[in-house]
Amino acid sequence: MAVKYGKKRSRQNTVLYTVVTALLLSIVFLAMVGNFYSRAEDEAYEMLHTQTKQIKDDLTLQLLSDRENLVSMANFAAKLYADGESYDIMLDSFKPIGLIANIGILTPEGIFITREGELDLGQSISFLAEANRGAYISGRVPDLTNEKVELVRSAVPIRVEDQTVGILYGIVRLDGLDGKYDKMAKELDAQLYVYETLSGDYVIDTVRDQLGNVSELKDRKYTNGNSYEAMKQTDKGFTSFISAYSGEELYLHYSPIEELGWTIMLARPESEVFAAAHSIFRMLLFTFLLMALIIVCYLAVLMRDAKNHSEVTTCASKIRKLLLELNQQQGNINTALKEMASFSKARSAFFFNADGEDYNYAFPNYVKVLLTGEDRRYFIAQILRYAAELHQINNASLSLMRIIPNAHLEKTNPEFYDFLRNHQIREISFASVIDKNNRVGILGTMNPKKSRKVRLLLEEIAFCFSIAFYNKSHLNKTEQAATTDSLTGVLNRVAYKKDLLELDADKAEQFTCIYIDVNELHLRNNRYGHAAGDEMLLYIANSLKELFYRHRVYRMGGDEFLIFVQGVELETVKTKLDLFMGQLKLKDYHVAIGVSHRTQNTDTEEMVREAEVRMYEAKAEYYQNKEQSVSKSVSQNYVQIETGIQEIDAMLSILKDHYHGIYRVSLDTDRARRILMPAYLGYQEKEDHFTQLLKKYVDELVDADFHRPLRGFMNYDSLKRQLSEGKTPRITFKKVNGEVVILSVYRLDETDENVANTLWVFAKD
Repeated sequence: MAVKYGKKRSRQNTVLYTVVTALLLSIVFLAMVGNFYSRAEDEAYEMLHTQTKQIKDDLTLQLLSDRENLVSMANFAAKLYADGESYDIMLDSFKPIGLIANIGILTPEGIFITREGELDLGQSISFLAEANRGAYISGRVPDLTNEKVELVRSAVPIRVEDQTVGILYGIVRLDGLDGKYDKMAKELDAQLYVYETLSGDYVIDTVRDQLGNVSELKDRKYTNGNSYEAMKQTDKGFTSFISAYSGEELYLHYSPIEELGWTIMLARPESEVFAAAHSIFRMLLFTFLLMALIIVCYLAVLMRDAKNHSEVTTCASKIRKLLLELNQQQGNINTALKEMASFSKARSAFFFNADGEDYNYAFPNYVKVLLTGEDRRYFIAQILRYAAELHQINNASLSLMRIIPNAHLEKTNPEFYDFLRNHQIREISFASVIDKNNRVGILGTMNPKKSRKVRLLLEEIAFCFSIAFYNKSHLNKTEQAATTDSLTGVLNRVAYKKDLLELDADKAEQFTCIYIDVNELHLRNNRYGHAAGDEMLLYIANSLKELFYRHRVYRMGGDEFLIFVQGVELETVKTKLDLFMGQLKLKDYHVAIGVSHRTQNTDTEEMVREAEVRMYEAKAEYYQNKEQSVSKSVSQNYVQIETGIQEIDAMLSILKDHYHGIYRVSLDTDRARRILMPAYLGYQEKEDHFTQLLKKYVDELVDADFHRPLRGFMNYDSLKRQLSEGKTPRITFKKVNGEVVILSVYRLDETDENVANTLWVFAKD
């Protein structure tokens, strides 16, 4: 019985608390409604003041700007008058500008000149009085040519030698004023009136078509203690009255336009003034009613929690199954992270551990904001720091944490706070696991929309991730060693051969092959030792891994690297390569790069060959440019030769002490003719295949550092392209005996479009 009584008393207390809460909410609701309506009225007056100033400034600026244009035209008219010419040229060429629809000139004789002709005004207007007024803008006045038409005149004197010889009028049509500012008033949901201060005649009235006088407002019913007399006695201020047209209260602000002698009024109806307040009232009422459903919602929350737990369990089961098959399906890690991101509706999901495993998944629309490079390393360092602190406090193998860029983080870690804000990271929810070997694994999400659900999921699967990767790191060491270059950590030729079939089957829409060869590696090894060469290779490999994160980077040989980039535009690849070259320049490292790009029908091996050929061209160009200053004189001696072979032979017989040998070579047939005996070859083979002689020479007599760039000269298509562009292919190389030789290839016949006939000169350094 005691238990039942206790429950009953508890229910009574709950009812009492609910009634008291409802009363308090009602009082707060009524107080807030009154406050909102009061503030809405104040804000309406302030808005009217701001909008009135906006229109006044626009109208003043427009009319004064028109006056400046009239001043320029008056100066031109004065010049015409001084030169004894008529005003016709100016009147005929005039086109409406600003608010000015037409112009006319009043002469001292009372003649009004327009484009349509001249009109004798007689005594209807005094030229002297107009001249004494100087420049002005009128109110609403009759048209000089038709008194039944009213308009606004902007007048500027035409002066010659300090004498007024005419008055230039700019005609502003009232319907033009109404048309422009009626649109502006409608955009502001307001009524606009402008009248001449002295006469009270309206210049602009956006409510009625027929212009009247401000005195018509006398018979209005004014509210809130306002009156027509009070409005007329003050230059500017606020008033309110009942509209004769709509029957609702109008809130009005009036202010003078001193420069024009006009007054502007802007009014807004009550329905517009309190539109926001009515909206807030409806929102508050809805909120108030919603509070009555709290108990029902509480039950719904309990049911939702049960549903959430079921969803977490289902998602965790999927992820565990993926992790169990991780060794057979390497892509399962990304699939598992995708499941996490999808479940929590997060921007990205990530996992990294002490063994160097680092995975980061984002949906396609978030790929651009993935953290890479230094940003990624900084992020990982910060998360590991917080994980270590959390484990030290909890002394547990599994810890959950949520980081948001709030005031506390800004105070305790301002650098990390700024980092998160700059990368638009609103929340990081993660779990950290410490295994029996004290290695840390971090699993988490960025910007999850279901923050609570993702923490439940992390608690379920964090250990599974760490165990799966622990097993993977041990089971796959042999495979990793077989497919990874031991020095640089990038993929090796074994991995390259293995990936070829996969790449051909993938058929990416955007596919780029980049072939890179390191220049002067042997030179650096010989000069500074192999450690320096290894340092250069490691730096280049790390730079490529960072710039082409998530893409495949291979070391194909001692000084060759290959990169496959999928799904990336060529311009983006070029930008990354520019960054790469900039990094190497800081270290005084040099590479040759060949690029092949396809948007469809990719054949991977064909693209590799194409990129390799282009790399050889870049390699040859590098060595040519490096020694260009040495061979400049030789280039200048022969680039202008246009004589026949006999003249060349005669000249070379005189200069033979300066050359090792000279060949005339056909790039179409690979046939050669010796012009100067090449003593360096010493072979008796037929010269039907010049490339075979050159290859034998390179293999046996040339220093190994120059083998590859010299082989680039065997690519006749590349030579033809350079020669057709006006270039002279050239390279300086060293022989095994220490001699330095300059090889230059010249175009013999400038009229030969095929660029087939060439002269190969082997000169002594």
